[in-house]
Amino acid sequence: MGQKKAQSIGIFDSGIGGFSILKKIHELAPDLNVYYVADNSFAPYGNKSKEQIIERSLYITEELLKFDLDLIVVACNTATGMAIDTLRETYDIPFVGVEPFVNALSKHKWKEDDKGCVITTDLMSKSERFTSLISRLDPKKHFSYVVTPNLASIIEDFFSSKNEEKLREELNKELSFVKDNSYSHLILGCTHYPLIDSYIEEVTGASTLSPCLYVANRTLSLLGREKDQSGTIKSSFQFAISTRDDVLRFVSKDFSNLP
Repeated sequence: MGQKKAQSIGIFDSGIGGFSILKKIHELAPDLNVYYVADNSFAPYGNKSKEQIIERSLYITEELLKFDLDLIVVACNTATGMAIDTLRETYDIPFVGVEPFVNALSKHKWKEDDKGCVITTDLMSKSERFTSLISRLDPKKHFSYVVTPNLASIIEDFFSSKNEEKLREELNKELSFVKDNSYSHLILGCTHYPLIDSYIEEVTGASTLSPCLYVANRTLSLLGREKDQSGTIKSSFQFAISTRDDVLRFVSKDFSNLP
């Protein structure tokens, strides 16, 4: 009997935001082979049109499918909202998307005096998928919905500069509405946001809720596994950053160096 093939997945985002999901997947299944695309040359996705996001998602999917993958994670709320339906109609491979607050509603134990706010990119807030979720899951508008147009870029800049003082200053400006409205919880509607959840909580005083663990669990479920089945198997992590010439060059990376 031959040795079972190691499972492989693709992940893509406009930058490093998807690392928040990648880390959770790796914690649960460290044997998975991962191909990650950070689409920096097209970032940020949040201020692009729906047509541009769909076209870009199709391109990256074609690049990822050059490898023998079992599944692709669309590790971006905006790309999920705008493109995942098209991807599922186009390709015969499972896709896992990111919904910003589905699990916050069903899994978090909300108290009577809790006041929640969903923060997203501008384009995500306008997507049919997102507005449909609101109508279906929060018809009485228990949550508030606020666009944080600069937050993803602020986070990308922080991981380049590592300037904590500048980060706190920019967060105070971008998220000033949180204290003004006495929100107790922020539902993070972009995969960049969980990368700095501790800073967000420090600056705003609100607790943060992230979909990352739920996305990881869904990924493992679709792969037919509920927990780490790796034993001592060591996985590989291949990373590519898009460039203006749109040639993706994958290089090996160490999971321990993730933000």
